[in-house]
Amino acid sequence: MIAEDGDEFILGRHGLGVYVAVPEPGAVFVRALQEGCSIEEATGRASAAAGADVDGADFLDGLAAAGLLDPDTDGGPPAESDAMLRPGRSIRWIEGINPRTARLFFGRLAWALYGGAAAVSVLLLVAQPALRPSYSHVWWLADPVLSILAYLPIGFALAALHEIWHWLAGRAVGVPAAFRVSRRGIFLVFETDLSQIVTINRRARYGPFLAGMAFDATILATALSLRYAHRAGAVALPAVLDRLLGVIVLYLVIGIIWQWAALFLRSDGYAVLANALRCHNLYRATVLTTKWRLWRLTADEAAELDAIGPHDRAVARWFGLVYLAGLIVMFWMVLSYGVPFALAMGGWVVANLAAFSPAYVAFWESLAVLAYLVLGYLAPAAIAWRERRLRRSGGLL
Repeated sequence: MIAEDGDEFILGRHGLGVYVAVPEPGAVFVRALQEGCSIEEATGRASAAAGADVDGADFLDGLAAAGLLDPDTDGGPPAESDAMLRPGRSIRWIEGINPRTARLFFGRLAWALYGGAAAVSVLLLVAQPALRPSYSHVWWLADPVLSILAYLPIGFALAALHEIWHWLAGRAVGVPAAFRVSRRGIFLVFETDLSQIVTINRRARYGPFLAGMAFDATILATALSLRYAHRAGAVALPAVLDRLLGVIVLYLVIGIIWQWAALFLRSDGYAVLANALRCHNLYRATVLTTKWRLWRLTADEAAELDAIGPHDRAVARWFGLVYLAGLIVMFWMVLSYGVPFALAMGGWVVANLAAFSPAYVAFWESLAVLAYLVLGYLAPAAIAWRERRLRRSGGLL
């Protein structure tokens, strides 16, 4: 696959999910191979496009090192079966909503509604302090543990819909996107693969990148508006529903802030900024540049940084400050929400255990919370210790 991207071209293999940015002579070289030219002929065309001699064999070695060529090509001429070098490779679309239908969710009217929802959310949060989220909103039921357990399916549903909106947006712009349910450790997670988005115009990429937050903003505006109408007397909501909307607001506000603060984790906000800055590998460039300034790079890391494009390296010189700003915001979130929640929950658990009242459900719930925390911290350490022992004894390869 070859796609133009400004002054550069993207070479990629959809099946492998590997994409590389190259200058125009590189694209000319690959297109010549696709047309059936020999390496010598392709090198001649690339040299003419570059206005200087090009080393075709070295370029092929670079493609192989990037993972774009089949392992059995050994850096030689690409085989006829190499999918990357065949034009018109078919794309397996995921069964689901028709792209034409998906575009209804991301037309001008839809984006106007998403933008309006974001504006309403900001307005209500600024003008109505009573609607602002607090860590205490987690306990929307009288029982703290039951509050968390009862909210889990709602949180999973919101997370899944956030990712589905990315998937829909990818379908809308013609990018084959994969939505899947996975797990990290014992946690259920939802993932959307939009790696092929590098093959389309940069302006068209913003929709898929922002789609998840657009969904979040819409639900946030709805929840805030209902809570505001309830307080203004325009709508009568059951008290438990109003409290449930409060925890939904908390979840969404933290989620949206996280998307713009956790740039070093390649969040949606990172994707938007990297695209706007016209970078291809800003994440690694920033990580390696920051490490070089604070410590030192290994030989392999230095070679990796040198191989990254000059534009990405130039942006990385100051983008580390953006990472730092995000870290500060995340630290503020931990202090504002995480620490107070942990202290309050810890106090509740300690008080129930200290009372030692097995006749009450709260005692057993507190015991379960304590056991969960102990296992969560000790189990990984115990597994690591066991693996080290097995390695030393030769029982683990």
